[in-house]
Amino acid sequence: MRKLTLALAVGLLVAGIAILGNATTVVAASPYQTKVVIVVGQTQSATARYRSDADQAAAVFAKYTTDITKVYSPDATWSAVKAAAKGANILVYMGHGSGYPNPYNSYLIPNGDNGMGLNAVAGSSDTRTYYYGENYMAQLGLAPNALVILNHLCYASGDSESGLPNPTLAVAQTRVDGYASGFIRGGASAVIAEGTNSIGYYIDEVFSGHTTVDAMWKGARSFHNNVISYASSRNPGYTSQMDPTVANSVAGGRDVYYRSMVSTPTLATDNVIGGHATPFVSKSGSYHALTPTRIVDTRPGHVGPVGSLTSGGGYNYQIAGLGGVPADAIAITANVTVTGQTGAGWLYLGPTVDAAPIASTINFPVGDNRANGVTVALSPQGTVGAWYGAGGGKTMYLIIDVTGCFLPGKAGAGYVQFGPHRVLDTRPGADNTGLSGKFVNGKHRLIHIAGVAGLPRSGIVAVAGNITVIRPSAKGYVTLGPDPTNTPGSSTINFPAGDIRANNVVVPVNADGTLSAVYIGSGNASLDLVFDISGYFTASGGALYNTLNPVRILDSRSNTGVSGPFAANKARTLQVAGHGGVPAGAVAITANLTVTSQTFGGFAAVGPTIDASTNFSNLNFPVRDNRANGVTVPLAKKGTLALIYVAPAGQTANLLLDVTGYYMGAA
Repeated sequence: MRKLTLALAVGLLVAGIAILGNATTVVAASPYQTKVVIVVGQTQSATARYRSDADQAAAVFAKYTTDITKVYSPDATWSAVKAAAKGANILVYMGHGSGYPNPYNSYLIPNGDNGMGLNAVAGSSDTRTYYYGENYMAQLGLAPNALVILNHLCYASGDSESGLPNPTLAVAQTRVDGYASGFIRGGASAVIAEGTNSIGYYIDEVFSGHTTVDAMWKGARSFHNNVISYASSRNPGYTSQMDPTVANSVAGGRDVYYRSMVSTPTLATDNVIGGHATPFVSKSGSYHALTPTRIVDTRPGHVGPVGSLTSGGGYNYQIAGLGGVPADAIAITANVTVTGQTGAGWLYLGPTVDAAPIASTINFPVGDNRANGVTVALSPQGTVGAWYGAGGGKTMYLIIDVTGCFLPGKAGAGYVQFGPHRVLDTRPGADNTGLSGKFVNGKHRLIHIAGVAGLPRSGIVAVAGNITVIRPSAKGYVTLGPDPTNTPGSSTINFPAGDIRANNVVVPVNADGTLSAVYIGSGNASLDLVFDISGYFTASGGALYNTLNPVRILDSRSNTGVSGPFAANKARTLQVAGHGGVPAGAVAITANLTVTSQTFGGFAAVGPTIDASTNFSNLNFPVRDNRANGVTVPLAKKGTLALIYVAPAGQTANLLLDVTGYYMGAA
């Protein structure tokens, strides 16, 4: 149990899913069998004993399942563990623990604390431990309702290392909560830490007990009936429990915290062994507006699941069942924000994330909060997958504000093609539309939608479009929504001072046919606002939404879709129908538009038809800044789109388009 070294794994992340190397698969698996993965990390002289303990556990598991994978030191690298663990119903880890609080650092190190001690290189030795912390465990991609058993670890159950003082109860509770957090973010519904006892009881009980995980934990022979139960601070909705060896643990005078569990209280053992990931399949459904609600905010002290994302790995976030999103939702409309990033890079969102994706959702530098309005399919488990692409060991925080969802069937609202047309431009002059004068900090304004620019006078449930902020005098954000407010609880677009920045939206419309926008900045700051609409949703008729895994159908860098970069002010046609899963007859698509290697600042626009004089835009950008924005865009009758880069003559830019879904059929 002793933690003998403190070598952190910063910079050792292996991107993607690697081959298992020397990990041993006992028997090839049926996709519906209970999948078990047993990991033994480097523990110096204790490694051989832990391998023996793990083999004994494997023999017990073999009574119930043939799908057992062993990943043992000296071949227990992070890439091997990650590849083996994907879709596992039960994950067992035996080895060193590096938890927090600890005597070595005064702050949490999410890349090194609360995880596994593994080999840096396969076949190296059992002597040097590299710690891969909670941010790595959050990339495991375990099966729904997965159980994690941590055996022989220091810190995981609240205890200290041998020879160190007994922790206070508060410290022990923090350790238990923290150690479970990465595994829960990686898909676990229960994390049991047994510091000293055999795990054979748990194996038999989870397969044959037909009870709850809570009852299983309390039914162990090692149960002391000194339960300390509390709501998990790191894992909202989970309950943390400790079972010290003495009733008065504070006065115990020795290390007594050898048993703990963090779980959802009603999780059944039958659900642990029966849970398996269902492959993503495209589905169709109708739109249902929701009050804009923040359902994911991984920053400390916010909604959660708390914890940064580390570059080069995939994370899954539960969406269905939160923020008013029903359990059977197939997709959401949302605003996604990146903040606190330590390295420039990109973020991908999609229904699944198995390895480094080709498509992307947001591109960003360091020190710039960036947002993107997305329409993204959910996995069959109701999750979205996220991937942060950047240099090794970089981290970021993710925020998701949901604005609507799509449910199976035709009972909701359908999409109707429109424009794109400009309905708001507060700048003075001939192009002024809707409202005149700048938005000022902290004061909302109403934007009339119904009956404007050819839109129907009634029956609009929501609109799809593009909001553009023009030269704010102070950094901040704008919130666009149905209800007037000067104190919004979510954001639509984030920006620094002086920039021109756009963001895609699908936003519910108030019953009186209006929207409300508010700028939150500082002092007397002000900005101009532009809003272009590219479609609307109505309760009577319209098209159903059809989900897709994101697919890149345009990349002018590699001659995908078109040949060569875009020359300024020259529209080009892209065939969409028949590519990326979009069929003939689709009336519109949702997608993500990205600009890169532009030789001059300007804007890009996409629509069924377009030319240099078209009065709308989708993406505004300076030079040397990769930028992305979501789009909901109608298709021309032959299933084509037109795209243009507007800048001074002679300039060029590369455009990328990743399709995420399409509208087709009657709602």
